[in-house]
Amino acid sequence: MKLEYLSEGSPDCPLIRLYSFTLPDVSRLKRYTAELSTGESLEILLHKEPGIEPINGCELQLKLGNRDRGIVQTTPLQFECVLSNEGWIDVSCLLEPFCEPDATGFQWLVDKGPISLLISVKGTW
Repeated sequence: MKLEYLSEGSPDCPLIRLYSFTLPDVSRLKRYTAELSTGESLEILLHKEPGIEPINGCELQLKLGNRDRGIVQTTPLQFECVLSNEGWIDVSCLLEPFCEPDATGFQWLVDKGPISLLISVKGTW
Protein backbone atom coordinates (compact mmCIF):
# COMPACT_ATOMS: atom_id res chain seq x y z
CA MET A 1 0.00 0.00 0.00
CA LYS A 2 1.45 3.34 -1.01
CA LEU A 3 1.30 6.21 1.49
CA GLU A 4 1.67 9.63 -0.11
CA TYR A 5 1.23 13.26 0.90
CA LEU A 6 -0.07 15.64 -1.77
CA SER A 7 0.26 19.28 -0.80
CA GLU A 8 -1.17 20.62 -4.07
CA GLY A 9 -2.47 19.68 -7.49
CA SER A 10 -6.18 19.42 -6.68
CA PRO A 11 -8.78 21.56 -4.90
CA ASP A 12 -8.99 18.68 -2.36
CA CYS A 13 -5.35 19.15 -1.31
CA PRO A 14 -3.65 18.94 1.03
CA LEU A 15 -4.34 15.25 1.49
CA ILE A 16 -2.74 11.93 2.27
CA ARG A 17 -3.69 9.08 0.00
CA LEU A 18 -3.44 5.34 0.44
CA TYR A 19 -3.47 3.44 -2.84
CA SER A 20 -2.08 0.54 -4.85
CA PHE A 21 -2.89 -2.00 -2.14
CA THR A 22 -3.60 -5.70 -1.85
CA LEU A 23 -6.44 -7.28 0.13
CA PRO A 24 -4.05 -8.28 2.94
CA ASP A 25 -2.79 -4.66 3.09
CA VAL A 26 -6.25 -3.17 3.56
CA SER A 27 -7.27 -5.96 5.94
CA ARG A 28 -4.26 -5.07 8.14
CA LEU A 29 -5.22 -1.39 8.00
CA LYS A 30 -8.75 -2.28 9.07
CA ARG A 31 -7.33 -4.34 11.95
CA TYR A 32 -5.17 -1.37 13.05
CA THR A 33 -8.24 0.90 13.13
CA ALA A 34 -10.13 -1.71 15.16
CA GLU A 35 -7.23 -1.92 17.64
CA LEU A 36 -7.25 1.86 18.00
CA SER A 37 -11.03 1.94 18.47
CA THR A 38 -10.87 -0.51 21.39
CA GLY A 39 -7.75 0.97 22.97
CA GLU A 40 -5.79 -2.23 22.31
CA SER A 41 -3.31 0.07 20.53
CA LEU A 42 -2.81 3.73 21.40
CA GLU A 43 -0.68 4.56 18.37
CA ILE A 44 0.50 2.90 15.19
CA LEU A 45 3.35 4.13 13.01
CA LEU A 46 1.64 3.29 9.74
CA HIS A 47 4.69 4.08 7.60
CA LYS A 48 6.66 1.36 9.45
CA GLU A 49 4.05 -1.38 9.15
CA PRO A 50 4.41 -4.34 6.76
CA GLY A 51 3.09 -3.70 3.28
CA ILE A 52 3.29 0.11 3.57
CA GLU A 53 5.44 1.95 1.04
CA PRO A 54 5.97 5.58 2.08
CA ILE A 55 6.35 7.83 -0.98
CA ASN A 56 8.95 10.62 -0.66
CA GLY A 57 9.41 9.83 3.03
CA CYS A 58 5.77 10.41 4.09
CA GLU A 59 5.18 9.32 7.69
CA LEU A 60 1.74 8.85 9.24
CA GLN A 61 1.15 8.06 12.90
CA LEU A 62 -2.36 6.84 13.80
CA LYS A 63 -3.31 7.74 17.37
CA LEU A 64 -6.19 7.27 19.74
CA GLY A 65 -7.30 10.56 21.27
CA ASN A 66 -10.08 11.97 23.44
CA ARG A 67 -11.63 13.72 20.44
CA ASP A 68 -11.45 13.72 16.66
CA ARG A 69 -8.65 16.12 15.69
CA GLY A 70 -8.06 14.65 12.26
CA ILE A 71 -4.68 14.90 10.57
CA VAL A 72 -2.12 17.46 11.64
CA GLN A 73 1.31 18.03 10.16
CA THR A 74 4.12 17.89 12.70
CA THR A 75 7.07 18.38 10.28
CA PRO A 76 7.16 18.72 6.48
CA LEU A 77 6.49 15.01 5.82
CA GLN A 78 5.36 13.78 9.25
CA PHE A 79 1.69 13.61 10.17
CA GLU A 80 -0.51 12.47 13.03
CA CYS A 81 -4.07 11.29 12.60
CA VAL A 82 -5.78 11.59 15.98
CA LEU A 83 -9.31 10.20 16.34
CA SER A 84 -11.52 9.11 19.23
CA ASN A 85 -12.76 5.54 19.68
CA GLU A 86 -15.85 6.42 17.64
CA GLY A 87 -13.74 8.07 14.94
CA TRP A 88 -11.66 4.92 14.48
CA ILE A 89 -14.85 2.81 14.38
CA ASP A 90 -16.09 5.05 11.55
CA VAL A 91 -12.83 4.63 9.62
CA SER A 92 -12.97 0.86 10.11
CA CYS A 93 -16.50 0.78 8.66
CA LEU A 94 -15.45 2.94 5.69
CA LEU A 95 -12.66 0.45 4.93
CA GLU A 96 -15.01 -2.55 4.68
CA PRO A 97 -15.79 -2.24 0.93
CA PHE A 98 -12.05 -2.20 0.17
CA CYS A 99 -11.65 -5.59 1.87
CA GLU A 100 -13.59 -7.18 -1.00
CA PRO A 101 -11.76 -8.63 -4.03
CA ASP A 102 -13.78 -6.54 -6.50
CA ALA A 103 -13.28 -3.21 -4.72
CA THR A 104 -13.28 -0.11 -6.90
CA GLY A 105 -13.28 3.65 -6.43
CA PHE A 106 -12.19 5.70 -3.46
CA GLN A 107 -13.35 6.83 -0.02
CA TRP A 108 -12.50 9.79 2.19
CA LEU A 109 -11.56 8.18 5.51
CA VAL A 110 -10.83 11.35 7.51
CA ASP A 111 -11.99 14.84 6.62
CA LYS A 112 -11.59 16.57 9.98
CA GLY A 113 -8.65 18.92 10.32
CA PRO A 114 -6.63 20.68 7.67
CA ILE A 115 -5.51 17.50 5.83
CA SER A 116 -7.81 14.75 4.58
CA LEU A 117 -7.12 11.01 4.34
CA LEU A 118 -8.14 9.18 1.18
CA ILE A 119 -8.09 5.51 0.23
CA SER A 120 -8.25 4.78 -3.47
CA VAL A 121 -7.89 1.57 -5.42
CA LYS A 122 -6.07 3.27 -8.32
CA GLY A 123 -4.92 6.47 -6.60
CA THR A 124 -7.58 8.64 -8.27
CA TRP A 125 -10.59 10.38 -6.79
